[in-house]
Order: sequence, then structure tokens, then C-alpha cells
Amino acid sequence: MLKITITETATDRRWTVQGRLVGPWVSELRTTWKRTHRSQDKRACIIDLNDVTFIDKSGERLLRAMSKKGAQLFAKGLYVKHVLEQMKTGGKRGLITLIVCLFAGLQTNAIVR
Repeated sequence: MLKITITETATDRRWTVQGRLVGPWVSELRTTWKRTHRSQDKRACIIDLNDVTFIDKSGERLLRAMSKKGAQLFAKGLYVKHVLEQMKTGGKRGLITLIVCLFAGLQTNAIVR
């Protein structure tokens, strides 16, 4: 289930998204975004993801597209913050960290022998 609440002020339009951003709910958010978001509008567009419990790959793609259109993605929870960070780095940062750790482990193992 997904709940989308949009509140508007003179300076911003805040989208509060609650629930799981998966499957048909991604389509619902996309449809609502296309219907409501106006790129000519000078107000900041803030996407509040604090109450999102899971995001699948299609949800990540939608959030990335919304971000490219100027939306500011906001989350406090560890899981969603991690997903957003992985989106920014394209997941490469985690892979690079893994490779560095493995390489360091190999070097340490070689020195101990």
C-alpha cells in the first residue's frame, strides 16, 4: 500500500510518501507526479520519504527521474537514506569499498604468511 499526500505553500510543494514504493504503487506515484508537477513552477518540490518502508528498482528509477526534474528527496531512516545514497553513486561506491576491503585482506594475508 502507498499513500501520497501533497501539501502546498507559497514557497514549496511537499509530497509525503508513506508505505512501500513497489510495483503498481510506483505507477501511481508516477501518474500523480506527471499530473501535478509543473516544471515552470518556481516552488521547491520536496519528496518526504520518511515513512517509506521499501523501495524496489522501479521505485529507485522513478525517484532518480524525479530528482533529475528538480525534486529534493528527503529521508531520515537508515534504509531509505542508504537507497538514496546508492542512487547518487550508482551503486559503485559499495562495489569500490568491497574491492578495497578484499584487496586489503589479501595483502594482510600475504604479509602474515
